[in-house]
Amino acid sequence: MSFRTAAFLLVLSVAVGFPGTIHAQGLIFQLPEDGMAVEYEGQLSQGVSADDEAPLTWTCELSIKSVGREDAEFEGRQQPCRWIEIKTVTGKSGAAGVDPGPVGSRIYKVLVPESKVIGDSRDADGIANDMLPIVRGFRRLGEEGIEPIRTSALRYYPTISLLTTYDNPEVVATNAVPEIILQGPQISAIHRRGRMVMESQKTRSTNEGEYWVSKDVPFGLARWTVTVTTEEKELAAARTEFRTVVVKKLDMKLKRIRENAESELVTQ
Repeated sequence: MSFRTAAFLLVLSVAVGFPGTIHAQGLIFQLPEDGMAVEYEGQLSQGVSADDEAPLTWTCELSIKSVGREDAEFEGRQQPCRWIEIKTVTGKSGAAGVDPGPVGSRIYKVLVPESKVIGDSRDADGIANDMLPIVRGFRRLGEEGIEPIRTSALRYYPTISLLTTYDNPEVVATNAVPEIILQGPQISAIHRRGRMVMESQKTRSTNEGEYWVSKDVPFGLARWTVTVTTEEKELAAARTEFRTVVVKKLDMKLKRIRENAESELVTQ
């Protein structure tokens, strides 16, 4: 395995040692009309410090689609649900587009109760909004075949998105204009900033994100930037001995809004 492949796999993997502390929802803030889709593009980098002058870099693409409605039983009652399809592609850019290699492409297609798509960190009952509940779903990872998702929720962080759910995020501005790729009318958004720290006896991960949420954008997000700093120390060492080993940075911008979107993950 080459160094770059190993580093790429590290970017796509989750740091171990943080059981029960993962926050996942933070990518979908609202539901548009069925058939709507959004596409984002940005850059992911990985270095050994915040000031690394030669980090490894990849191009990232992410799309979210609403590809069907269906009533299904959830929490003991029939209720409206939506088929949501999320695709991520991470790799090197070339003349033919982004080359994800054997591991850099992921597609998830999940049936989501519409009542569970909320933009806040907690629902009306005060329950943490840290994952996206699903009725059922499917996925395809890299060049593998389609397989069912056997969990009752979809986790975004960190394999789908480095953006996570932050407790009590700061509102930087209520009427901000995010920098995006999409050409056209100016988009107004709420600019928020959040921070999440996960720590074990040997590893500490600090996730700092800024994100712009707009009612003018299907599913809500117009742009997001994230820095994830991973530190390590010996098991018996003091917390002051944590040292930075990996810094990942991501900057994603809205590129396109589409109608009449169709599913790419065709299942029975």
